[in-house]
Amino acid sequence: MPSSAEARVADHCRRHGLLPPGAPVLAMVSGGADSTCLMHLLTRVHDGPVGVLSVDHGLRAGSAGEADAALEAAAALGLRTHRADLAMEPGPGAPERARALRLDAAARVAAAGGYTRIATGHTASDQAETVLFRMARGAGRTGALGMAPRRGDLVRPLLPLDASETRAWCAAHGLPVAVDPTNADPAYARTRVRDGLVPALAAVHPGAERHVAAFAEVLRDEAELIAPLVDAAWDRARDGDGLRVDALLAEPAAMRRLLVRRLVAGAGLPADAAGTGPLARVLGLCGAPGVVNLPGDGRAAVARGVLVVSGPPRPAPAEADLGIPGRVRFGDVAVAARIGAAAPPAADRVAVACGRPLRVRSTRPGDRLPLRDGGHVAVGRLLADRGVPARRRPEVPVVADGDRVVWVAGHRAADDLLAPPGVRAVVLELVGA
Repeated sequence: MPSSAEARVADHCRRHGLLPPGAPVLAMVSGGADSTCLMHLLTRVHDGPVGVLSVDHGLRAGSAGEADAALEAAAALGLRTHRADLAMEPGPGAPERARALRLDAAARVAAAGGYTRIATGHTASDQAETVLFRMARGAGRTGALGMAPRRGDLVRPLLPLDASETRAWCAAHGLPVAVDPTNADPAYARTRVRDGLVPALAAVHPGAERHVAAFAEVLRDEAELIAPLVDAAWDRARDGDGLRVDALLAEPAAMRRLLVRRLVAGAGLPADAAGTGPLARVLGLCGAPGVVNLPGDGRAAVARGVLVVSGPPRPAPAEADLGIPGRVRFGDVAVAARIGAAAPPAADRVAVACGRPLRVRSTRPGDRLPLRDGGHVAVGRLLADRGVPARRRPEVPVVADGDRVVWVAGHRAADDLLAPPGVRAVVLELVGA
């Protein structure tokens, strides 16, 4: 009979669609109690292949041995194992840099190994710390949502359990676990929340940690009801990459905050850029146009009656030749080509009559797509109309035949190149979107 922990994790995964039947899942395992529990519970609640990635950041002595031990434990369960050695340099922002590099490594391993989900060992305790930390920093309603059970391919199966439960589960099953001493270092704000604020709340009420995590889940459920209202308001106010000031001011104050937070998030800025203080400064531009600098090297300004928030530019993914058949990675997605029967065009698949070789690249100035009526549309204008922020447009794959744009992947193909249904043609597919 499944344990209480196992049953709760299985129910959580079913409710949120975290583990599609048969899907290959990559578990990120450090060897601590949370990730060790994750690895074992995945083998019990999931009917698909499970692989394990252990990352050695190289920031402290003993980390390499812990990665070795985690992979040995995974191999003993018959799981595929992967290792990433990051050789990081210590210094400011180490936890944030480590997290980003860790997730990058997981994405690469998942793409190479055919994994469709990446699972982390975040628990209700981590959720409570996240919510408290964000609220203390001045986050609004969206910040208090905490960590989502699923974000793209990243899933968090252990959110129903707290840290004491994962430790107890590992102890009950005789599983050795590693202890990372940096988790107790008060130099880190997270540690001060974990060791100071959370125990203080527990002294007020013993269920405080679980209640804070449950609060985030309730807010997330309510956000699903609010989302259509926000989407409708967004459509009313959106103008290219920004929001029309007159339309924004016509919305209730609560909606204005939600819209501006969405604008900030779309610019790729960190959560504190949408905190109470920065948000008030951005909204202040609606009455007194100017420029506001935001955390994360961001900037907000009003130009021609439109409020725009921009973040630091991200480098465009490397260009690559696309064989037929073939497949190339482009940033977070891949583009595949093959010969096959044409079907009506869809967002992630088109069939075209074009030459070869093809090339996958970012959009360039002057890129245009021919239209059925004989006219053209600029690719930049197309992406703006589709709601793609300017900073994200270099990440949209453009399939080109020489200088001619064949397909703006995920959006539109050249009308004059679309093959009639049933005809043998070059089938282009967007994978991992």
